[in-house]
Formats: sequence, C-alpha cells, structure tokens
Amino acid sequence: MIDLETMSAYKILQVMGESIRGARISQELTMKELAEKSEISATSLSRIENGKTNPTFLVLVRIFKALGREKEMANLFPAPSLSPLYMSKVAKSRKEITPPQRVRKKKIEEGEWSWEE
Repeated sequence: MIDLETMSAYKILQVMGESIRGARISQELTMKELAEKSEISATSLSRIENGKTNPTFLVLVRIFKALGREKEMANLFPAPSLSPLYMSKVAKSRKEITPPQRVRKKKIEEGEWSWEE
C-alpha cells in the first residue's frame, strides 16, 4: 500500500502516472489505443504517465473507465453519512426525545425579549 500522507503532490502525480502506465501495459494497450479509448490525445496521456501534468478529474475518470477500473475510482467516494435533518425525522418517527432547540419567546414587555429552551 502506498502512503500518500508522506508524499508530495508531485510524487503522487508520478505514482499515479506509473500506475496508469502499468495498467495499460498489462492490458497490452499502446499509448495511442488508450488515448483513443479515453478520448484524450496521446501527448496528454504521455504527460500523465510521466507525471508531468495534473490531469482533470474528468480525464482520470475517462482513463480509468477505458482501463476497466471503475471499481478503484469508487473507493474515492465513501458512502454518504445521514444528514442531521434526516436523523431528526427518524428520531421523531420513533418518538425518541430530541435535544431542545432554542425558540424566540413572545415579547414580554416593550423592548424585552427572552429565550426559552
């Protein structure tokens, strides 16, 4: 496993490029073939494989799809957590007690306001 925490951004680009090159070669694809499948130029692919450029996310998606590695891309997106609003609705439907919320109370006297819990 590669330790990305200790790597510079430049080194990560190099490692990513080497990984793409290795996947391309293992599938016996030429640079031109992968570039065509990815809908990018061979020059751009060469620069990516050599860690000389910072590709856009869209370009990386195209390359990974062309290599049949969509599952690896899925690891970039963990399952979304539940929103606090949804959790509150679930709690109310289960008749659980939710924490009190601050609500502005009616005016007590002219110019005075109070807060209730």
